[in-house]
Amino acid sequence: MANTVWAFATAGIAADPLFQAVAAEVPRRIGEFNAQNMANTVWAFATAGVTADPLFKAVAAEVPRRIGEFNAQDMANTVSAFATESVAADALFKAVDAKVPRKILEFTQNMANTIWAFACVGWEQHHIFRELGSSIAAQLNNFNETEKSQLYPVALYMQVQWPDRDLPFSASLQSLRSCYARGVASPSQLQRDVSSMLRQMGWNHSFEHETAEGFSLDLAQPESKLAVEVDGPSHYLKDLSSGENVVNGATRFKRRQLRSLGWTVAHVSFLDWDHKSKSERRQLVAAKLGDLGIRVEDKELALITTQS
Repeated sequence: MANTVWAFATAGIAADPLFQAVAAEVPRRIGEFNAQNMANTVWAFATAGVTADPLFKAVAAEVPRRIGEFNAQDMANTVSAFATESVAADALFKAVDAKVPRKILEFTQNMANTIWAFACVGWEQHHIFRELGSSIAAQLNNFNETEKSQLYPVALYMQVQWPDRDLPFSASLQSLRSCYARGVASPSQLQRDVSSMLRQMGWNHSFEHETAEGFSLDLAQPESKLAVEVDGPSHYLKDLSSGENVVNGATRFKRRQLRSLGWTVAHVSFLDWDHKSKSERRQLVAAKLGDLGIRVEDKELALITTQS
């Protein structure tokens, strides 16, 4: 089962019925899974963009009891999967937290994923960031641009969380930021459509605004620190248990960081936009502006609301 879902996720082939069947079976047979099986299974679900609460709960309960079986790769794959899926698993993260210092020499290519996972879930214990951060700083030149991009929000998280501490790779913050900025995706048609409607309704804004800290905001008013983010499919996971779409861990992480930096952000999801009429979209956008504390004076919208 572990090898099969790993193969489908690696190949990028959607197979919801397969993942759903595996998700139902794993909790009943979790004792048959070794450390690599568990790590590869949750990694596959995260990589495929699907989640299933019973499966992740079963793995979260099993890992702390068997943490001694996990090597660095297994630990990195497991915590990064749980962070991506935004599944609460304090006991699992505590077990890995305690194990990392004794396995630090094994963490080579796995350091960026592991430290990102702890930052993504808002881990408040400093020592794992100190242990991994010091190792990262000592060999930062060996990291590729993707890894450095992943490390930038971690560095910001550490800076906000522990402003009075000497951070391991604070001297490299600017070089990490330049890698992060290059990794920002190009605007989607959905983003352009929402922007156009906002302008029609009188909310002028900067398109693809970059904050002082380097975060990209789809549509923003920098002077008031108000923004609208347009969330496409890449921001979501499909919950196989309920059939619903849920926001993934990376998006939740960015939202928390923006709030900590004083931004108020409303979110327009493709789920609420696609296959809707123009009037429904205008009402949606008006409601999102309301979330920002902005009252929309829109005659067309008022007419639609009255008629409905």
